[in-house]
Amino acid sequence: MSDTHPSGLPKTFQTDRVLAIAAVHFIHDMYTSFLAPVLPLIIKNLGLSLTQAGSLTVFMQLPSLFNPLIGAISDKKHLSKPFLILSPAFTATFMCIIGFVPSFGLLCATFFAVGISVAALHVSAPVMTAAMSGASIGRGMGLFMVGGELARTAGPLIAVWAASNLGLTGMWQLMFLGWGASAVLWWRLRKSREAAPSRSAASFTAMLREMRLIIAGVFGILVARSFMASAMTTYLPTFLFGQGHSLWFSGISLTVYEAAGVAGVYVSGTVSDRVGRRKVLLAATVLSPVLLFLLLFSEGVLLFVVLLLLGFTTIATGPVLMAVMMENAGPNRAAANGTYMAISFAVRASVILVIGMVSDVYGMRWAFGMCAGAAFLGVPFISLLPRSPASPKG
Repeated sequence: MSDTHPSGLPKTFQTDRVLAIAAVHFIHDMYTSFLAPVLPLIIKNLGLSLTQAGSLTVFMQLPSLFNPLIGAISDKKHLSKPFLILSPAFTATFMCIIGFVPSFGLLCATFFAVGISVAALHVSAPVMTAAMSGASIGRGMGLFMVGGELARTAGPLIAVWAASNLGLTGMWQLMFLGWGASAVLWWRLRKSREAAPSRSAASFTAMLREMRLIIAGVFGILVARSFMASAMTTYLPTFLFGQGHSLWFSGISLTVYEAAGVAGVYVSGTVSDRVGRRKVLLAATVLSPVLLFLLLFSEGVLLFVVLLLLGFTTIATGPVLMAVMMENAGPNRAAANGTYMAISFAVRASVILVIGMVSDVYGMRWAFGMCAGAAFLGVPFISLLPRSPASPKG
């Protein structure tokens, strides 16, 4: 019996292909994780305020506002493969030249260029992962996000090492790995083609209308979650650096947080396939803000224990939300994923600015406490999500 649908998409979980996409995700996101650990050096070199420093991430997120359009075009023109192949090379190039950028304005333009490449990859790669995951979309999304979380685990260490030994202007030497990843991926996929869905994609407005309740629920959860995620991934090294810790200690702390997230995303995605998306989301949404409050009063070994638990619970919601969008989108997966990414990045960009402004006025400790309180607001929105995965469409 054939293990593929008539469209050419597999019925069973294709481990080798999913792992290949996860590996590309790892290499790509390793470069985007460079910003947070070297942000204190950028602030010092250019004399930036915390609000200006936070806005660099905002400029990297701005192109994600076009993700729904990119996804809709990708659904109709089958552009996922070229997007996936080219993104690692583009992202590596722009992230590794930040040491040569002499002004805040040009630095914003550089990160905007990075954001275009980031948008292209994050619209296309999850769709291809879901297509290769059969009925285990949660597991596929978990493995895909493991690649990203491993990148954010290794990336800060690589960035701190490079900044310490090569200097910001010497980080250009790291770009060649991204070029190599694009070349290897092109070689591996050169004879493949994207399988067409069994029925054509609906209009973008029709997709939004059909998924309006799900999108509303995801939006509410993302807003609440973004306060936690933004505080940790953007400001954690700067927060600890300001508390008197060394740059190396601050970078290690982010690595500990992200390392726990690797386990969190895989476990949450796989478990949600079995016990349901809503139960996993509820547990993560309640536990993570409690842990953030505890972080503010932790030192030494306890600090690292809290960071491990915080990374596991906070990052765990990502693959579950992506699986919800994918399994309810029918043939509009790229458009639905683009909508999810646009909401996620736009909300996070706005929240980063809010955290930066609050930190400038009241201090980062107060801002982190505010983020923990805001995270609880996501609980009611979980009820808007389906109780079980939708039946396969098409």
